[in-house]
Amino acid sequence: MFLPLLATLAVLGQVPASSEAPLTVLIAPPEAAGVPSHIISFAQEHVAEQLKTQGLQVVLTSDLSQLLPPAQRKSVLGCNRLEAACRITLGEAAEADVVMITELVQFLSGYRVGLKAYATRDGELLAEHYEPGVREDQLLDALTRASERVVPPVLHALRPDQAPIVETPLPQLTPGQPPVQPKPTVTPTRSGPPGWAWVPAAGGAVMLGVGTVFLVKAGQDYRELQEQKFEDLERGAQLKESGQKAQNLSRVAYAVGAAGVVTSGLIYLLSGKDKGGEVEVRPTASVGNGGGMVGLVGTLP
Repeated sequence: MFLPLLATLAVLGQVPASSEAPLTVLIAPPEAAGVPSHIISFAQEHVAEQLKTQGLQVVLTSDLSQLLPPAQRKSVLGCNRLEAACRITLGEAAEADVVMITELVQFLSGYRVGLKAYATRDGELLAEHYEPGVREDQLLDALTRASERVVPPVLHALRPDQAPIVETPLPQLTPGQPPVQPKPTVTPTRSGPPGWAWVPAAGGAVMLGVGTVFLVKAGQDYRELQEQKFEDLERGAQLKESGQKAQNLSRVAYAVGAAGVVTSGLIYLLSGKDKGGEVEVRPTASVGNGGGMVGLVGTLP
């Protein structure tokens, strides 16, 4: 009758016990100057409940105050929590592994909510989380998120076997769906002006000079007619005809010269277009009895 019981006890005795006890956290007095006391109380109690739901043992400041002798109570609880020595003293007095400090700072845009965790062994920071611009009705939610962000790195540092394992989700592929091939990036190149782009400009400059010569000649004939420095009417008719020819030749030369200069300018302008693009702009020149005209036909880039 006792053999099954003995066998059960022997099996239970061989089951390994947990190597490490649950993490103990002291919730130290908060950093909340100017914040109403009822908000501070709610915040501390909410943080304690959140830590308990994550499997941590929690020691409140009120519990620590009852454990300390009256002579040490003021020196321990009233020390400067910004100093590592104070955090070590608080953690050792509460026999806690971690000292957790809640931060509540009120601004015009809302509360700045924070939660910081320090190791008792050296008083150094293990993890922290802050959220700015939190409204009063969002304080508890912000504290919940802060505890969820702070506890995992603390467990990973002090209780690796109790830390939650975060699995990276694998990408889901639809059966039969071919892999998406990245589209090649096409970088447009730009061509430079051809080597003969200066030729129209040079020809145009020559024609402009020729036009100037004919214009001067037409001006001389006109002044001679105005001053009537000729011997007979036949000489006057010759001067009039010569002046008209020189004037017409001057107009033609100016039109052709301007077209050459404009052509070179357009070649340099349009040579910056992408290779393979069509040139949609071309120069035009026309000469009539009343003069000449140079223009552009098309759309500029």
